[in-house]
Amino acid sequence: MISGKGMRPGDIVTASNGKTIEIVDLATLTGACVVALGPSIAGVFTPNDDLAKELFQASEASGEKFWRMPLEESYWESMKSGVADMVNTGGRQGGAINAALFLKQFVDEKVKVDAR
Repeated sequence: MISGKGMRPGDIVTASNGKTIEIVDLATLTGACVVALGPSIAGVFTPNDDLAKELFQASEASGEKFWRMPLEESYWESMKSGVADMVNTGGRQGGAINAALFLKQFVDEKVKVDAR
């Protein structure tokens, strides 16, 4: 039985950082990267070039494959909402990029990544 805390399309939720999100879809975007890169290559989204370099070196040392994916900021337009700060999913195309742009909204700009 679905509880009273269940979400449905049209709901607006407030994240812990105060941003509001209009729920438009309850599906996940986790499969979008698998569609793009297949089952044996991980997609990495980061605006931090130093972190990407460290991840590439770790990838070569471990044999785990990854590919740096673009954070195409223009795709953010499809995630704007008329009733909240954003919607929880973008258009059908660029699903993995849309998911990364959504998550980026919850990373404080002041956070420094220690890419050892």
